[in-house]
Amino acid sequence: MIDLPPEHTSDNHRPYDCLIISDLHLGSDVCQARLLEEFLEWAAEQTSELVINGDIFDDLNFKRLSKRHFACLRSIRRHSDRDDLRLTWIRGNHDGAADVISHIVGVDFLDEYVFDNGTIRLLILHGDQFDHFITKYKWMTSVACGLFYVIQKWVPHRAARWIRRISKRFQRNSEVVRDGAVDYARTKSCDHVTCGHTHAAFECEIDGIRYVNSGTWTEHPPCPFVAVVGNRVWLEKWPLSDPQPLAIVMDRAGRTSPSEASED
Repeated sequence: MIDLPPEHTSDNHRPYDCLIISDLHLGSDVCQARLLEEFLEWAAEQTSELVINGDIFDDLNFKRLSKRHFACLRSIRRHSDRDDLRLTWIRGNHDGAADVISHIVGVDFLDEYVFDNGTIRLLILHGDQFDHFITKYKWMTSVACGLFYVIQKWVPHRAARWIRRISKRFQRNSEVVRDGAVDYARTKSCDHVTCGHTHAAFECEIDGIRYVNSGTWTEHPPCPFVAVVGNRVWLEKWPLSDPQPLAIVMDRAGRTSPSEASED
């Protein structure tokens, strides 16, 4: 049974405490925008907090945004003013100086964020600050990004995704980002940490600190996201494989489902 803090009672009908996605890359030809819009609408009704952990845009050339990409931004804007949902946007290396855009979509724009539900402290940050390759070789990174945009446009999506994965592995930055994030989480007294940036979704535990990377929404579906319920933090995939995720997650948390609560 998952331990829950005192504020988690049967009156809280939202099964998730927090949901986290990253590396959406709106504007990219390989962004899974249709699935993303579906997820955003679902998440707005299922969680108390939704965090977009960096790289919401592929770049700030908004002419590259399609109608589906704008639909995702409208979804974020539509839910940003709700009193029962907190939306937070963590700055990613592709987002640039996007403070103005954060005001347009109506979300908090932060460099990092600590989610605390009374049971765990989860540090959320994009992870590019630990990627010394892009810091040391900015010119090479810019050239590589330019070449990749051409590849995205003219070669099949599967090939474009393969090239992106190979480039990340060549830099060997998944482990570097992981280790840097874990060390930094320890200084912040956090027992959990999640990053994006590397596009490699995985989870592990190092010296008592749980690390989860939320992957990317530019890969072939299902697309990854991080879920938080009580003292549990884990990777999920969208679309959800189970037809009744609400009942199952409520059961994991030992909570009363909305239908059961209405009968009391």
